[in-house]
Amino acid sequence: MDFHYLIKNKKLKSMVEKKAEELQITADELIFSYIMRGLMNDSFSDEVFDELHSDKYMCEVNEALNLD
Repeated sequence: MDFHYLIKNKKLKSMVEKKAEELQITADELIFSYIMRGLMNDSFSDEVFDELHSDKYMCEVNEALNLD
């Protein structure tokens, strides 16, 4: 089953692509793994999971989405 995600927010898209490149996976794989982690056990290592949920990273996501 293939999933393809369209990220319209340019800043958020850039962040996802950068993180996917660091993890050496596609942006679609990164998003799918993030969505499915609660359903099929965590696909990320503890280190990557902690980084993606760090205050710094969540602030960057909130800023990209214009959330306070």
